[in-house]
Amino acid sequence: MADTAVKGNTVGADAAIAFVAGALFGAGVALLFAPQSGRKTRRDIRQFAEKTGNKLEAAQLELRHSIDNIIGDISEKLQESLTCGMEWTDSKIADLHGALAAARKSIAGEIEKIQSS
Repeated sequence: MADTAVKGNTVGADAAIAFVAGALFGAGVALLFAPQSGRKTRRDIRQFAEKTGNKLEAAQLELRHSIDNIIGDISEKLQESLTCGMEWTDSKIADLHGALAAARKSIAGEIEKIQSS
């Protein structure tokens, strides 16, 4: 059983070596038969990298603006909710004060009835 595992590892390593060797050979052949000079290829690669970098910077800036807009919207909604909550609380406090005043008046009336009896 151990022999099978060792043979499997050897076959896998041989396949990996063959793959890497084939890739290197293919890259060499591609460079030999390339339709343009190395200088032009390097320039094209540099231009592609610059364009890609510019696109990434633009995407990053757009993402930052989107995040800022989302944060602004959330902040605005939270402020609106806080304001509504405060207004609701204020109205309930006023209702509670009214109920307490009515209770005091009712209790005072009951005390007067008891005292006058």
